[in-house]
Amino acid sequence: MPCTPLGSTVTCGRSRRTPSERVASSLRQGFVVAAVVTLLGSDAASAGHATPRVTPPTGDRTGLALLERVHHAYADVPAVAVTGQAGTLSFRFIVVLRSGIVVAEQFEGREPSKVTMLVARRGGPTFAREPGSSCWQALRSSDPQAFENIGLQFPDQPRMRVRAPRTTSTGWLLPVVVDGDPGTFTIDRGSVRVRLISVGPPGHLALEHVSVLHDVPRLTSVAPHC
Repeated sequence: MPCTPLGSTVTCGRSRRTPSERVASSLRQGFVVAAVVTLLGSDAASAGHATPRVTPPTGDRTGLALLERVHHAYADVPAVAVTGQAGTLSFRFIVVLRSGIVVAEQFEGREPSKVTMLVARRGGPTFAREPGSSCWQALRSSDPQAFENIGLQFPDQPRMRVRAPRTTSTGWLLPVVVDGDPGTFTIDRGSVRVRLISVGPPGHLALEHVSVLHDVPRLTSVAPHC
């Protein structure tokens, strides 16, 4: 999966090595960051700009109805933070919303000896500052670290398929699949918002904690460019 909260956190946090190292959505940012870029024309692709085609999630009707309620619950939320740990990598996503739609995103991944930063705003490419670098590089939309959920409703991911929800004492568990990789949204009954994202198969779960931010945060400046 690409880099998104529901995508592969590993993909976000690791420096680019080979084109094939597009980490499968096991940790894709818990689930969200991971998998997704659709090119709109060759000019945009060559410039590194991409906007996902807004195709709605598919799947179970009850699950889709619950997801629609979740969308409405984020309509007046300015931003969310998604945090977690994957092995030695600790990470934090900041997702800026406008009417529930992702308009900007920042990823900070920390390991014992390095820090990776990714920043994207709607209409532009994802910029990466790799460990040891003092400048920001614009990524092509096909790069595994590029955000693919910009322009989508939170917490949707590109090509997301929704399964039947399960009721719990505090709300619902909503299973989803993105590009063949499983994940689950834990949804609070009172707010109808996501509080936890579980990504990966049983026994290898990565947990991402989701919290509402009450003010729009200032994202890191992507200057100077490389």
